[in-house]
Order: sequence, then C-alpha cells, then structure tokens
Amino acid sequence: MARGAGLDADRIVKACLAIADEEGIGQVTMRRLSRDLDVTPMAIYHHVANKDELFDLVLDESLRAVEPVDPAGDPFDELMRWGRAFHRLLVDHPSLAQEMASRRLEGPVAVGAAGRILDLLARAGTPDDRADELLVALFSCILGTAQYRISRNAESARRGGRALPEDFADGRAGMRDRLSDTSITDQRFAAILTVLIRGYLPAAH
Repeated sequence: MARGAGLDADRIVKACLAIADEEGIGQVTMRRLSRDLDVTPMAIYHHVANKDELFDLVLDESLRAVEPVDPAGDPFDELMRWGRAFHRLLVDHPSLAQEMASRRLEGPVAVGAAGRILDLLARAGTPDDRADELLVALFSCILGTAQYRISRNAESARRGGRALPEDFADGRAGMRDRLSDTSITDQRFAAILTVLIRGYLPAAH
C-alpha cells in the first residue's frame, strides 16, 4: 500500500463518488476510501480531518465540473447553461444531491461560482435583493428538481417502468395518464428554469 504520493483532491473526490454512486453514500468510509485508492488512511487525513470535511471537499470539488457563468456574457444564456449543467451533475450523481440537501456549500468553488452569478446579475441591472433571491431560487430549483427526478426514476424502476400503481385514479378518465407523465426530463427542466430566470431578469433580457 502506497503512503499517498500523488494523492490529491481530484483523486479523492473521484474515488468517493465512485463508491457513493455504486453502493450509496453510507458506504463511504476513510478505510474503504484508502483501500480503493491504495493508500494508507493517514494519507487521506493529510487532506481532510474527518468524514464531514471529506464530504464538504467532495461537494465543493465536484462543482468544478460545472463551468461558472461568464459575467460578461448574456445573463439569460449563461444562467440557463449553468443551471442545466448543475442539474445534470446532480442527476448523474444522486449522492451529491442527497448531501447538498443537508450541507451548506461554503467551499471556494461554490463561493466563487455564486460570486460570478451575482456579478452577472449586477451587470444586467438586477437589484441586489432580487439577485440574492434569484441565487437562492436557482439552487432550490436545481436541487429540488434533481431530487424529484432521482426519486421518480427509482420509483419507476421499482414498479417495472410504471410511475403509478395500476389501480391509481381508477374511474377518472385521463387522470392516471396525466399524473404518470410528471417526470422531469431535460426539456421539462429547461422550461421550468426558463420561467424562473425570466421572472427575475429585467425585461430587456
């Protein structure tokens, strides 16, 4: 077992996500992580002090996969691109969505991304209070729809592809079919995000 030469945050994050995606976040331990990375547990402790710090690191570093907005770009286009990429990251890694729902994102990557969004909105003429509201609304929308999408996918898999029980809404014409088609697709998420962003940006945008 190696002592940790060449071990960096990127390797730790990738190994942690691989375990969480395959077996669930509960299976991520320092011992398991060190075994998968072929390093001693102490090598990991050089980067994080405990499991809480490990998860904080994973959440923050994972956001590097989402290219930040360009404050000089078109506000609507930049927010749409960023929002869709962030949503896709969470859908592809359900463990991230699970942990983000219970932890504050205060790492340098998250703070930097938020700062660029606020700079973009300031340039668009969005008042500070509205910009702050939109930032919170964006995160809530992206995380919430990702969690809903993940849970619907899991429920559909348990029911063999059926979103609802066979006897749901019997006797109400069309109701079952309509409620069965409430999944969040990429296209539907884009429509939701469009309404949210358009509602906050100044009319000129």
